[in-house]
Amino acid sequence: MTPTILYVDDEQDNLVSFKAVFRRQYNILIAESAAEALEILSKEAIGLVISDQRMPKMTGVELFEKIKDLYPDTIRMVLTGYSDMQAIIDAINKGNVYQYISKPWQADELKVIIQNALETHDLRRKNRELETQNVMAQFEILKNQIQPHFLFNSMNILRSLISTDTEKAQAFATQFSKLYRSVLGLKDQLLIGLEEELDFINCYIFMQKMRFADSLVVDLAIPADRMGYTLPPFALQILVENAIKHNIVSEEQPLTISVSVEGDFLKIENPLQARGHVEDSTGTGLANLKARYALLGNLPIQIKENNNTFIVRIPLIPES
Repeated sequence: MTPTILYVDDEQDNLVSFKAVFRRQYNILIAESAAEALEILSKEAIGLVISDQRMPKMTGVELFEKIKDLYPDTIRMVLTGYSDMQAIIDAINKGNVYQYISKPWQADELKVIIQNALETHDLRRKNRELETQNVMAQFEILKNQIQPHFLFNSMNILRSLISTDTEKAQAFATQFSKLYRSVLGLKDQLLIGLEEELDFINCYIFMQKMRFADSLVVDLAIPADRMGYTLPPFALQILVENAIKHNIVSEEQPLTISVSVEGDFLKIENPLQARGHVEDSTGTGLANLKARYALLGNLPIQIKENNNTFIVRIPLIPES
């Protein structure tokens, strides 16, 4: 595919000259002003922009400042005279230019500079594609952990119920089969709506209360205006599950788990009434959740523990 170069200059002769020299090697687009250049950039995929510095209304540096924010992957080079050193400094600092070119430019020298710039652009694109593929591969590994993790822990609960209350065990198995279908449907999504996650956690709480009855209380206090936010699937379920797994839940020591919103975070809080060693703990849930948030942009999970309380805060992500 022939690379596309946009050349910006308010002098018509320079535009004609540049296009004449490079049109056989590249797809050359030209603009007589920064405004015209931005209009072209909004419609065309352009790998390299070369702009004169001294232009009316908007200089080359000012143009590159806008391009840097709007089209960060586009390589930028500025044309400037020897006497205009401040423009060179500004171009490097403000516009993050790849290189400045002294006027008048020499065709052979400029050909080498352009070729190197386009190779850099192509390398950036390939690296970005590899990074995306790597991230998606890691997501697949993490998502595939969710299904056996949920299955493993639910089977442990069912095993416990079978030995103590066969009627509840049967009800649990029926509810579990319905909930597991949700797991199969949601596990391949990177993010789901908070409202959908709350529907899932309500079903999960219903199952847990078959085992613990009034000894378990989960207080969900989520404002309606936050339902438009998203989070990784099963994020809340994992944290509620951890609280139940690692703490005593009994008539003598009931467990209350509070779920609320603090700023842009979902806050999950429970008193510490540790069970001690947890034989059926795999350590998968929280580690998986941390890793998934890290892949979503290194978003932090906040964990705080004191003598009496364990608190986890997970970021809520606005819907795009």
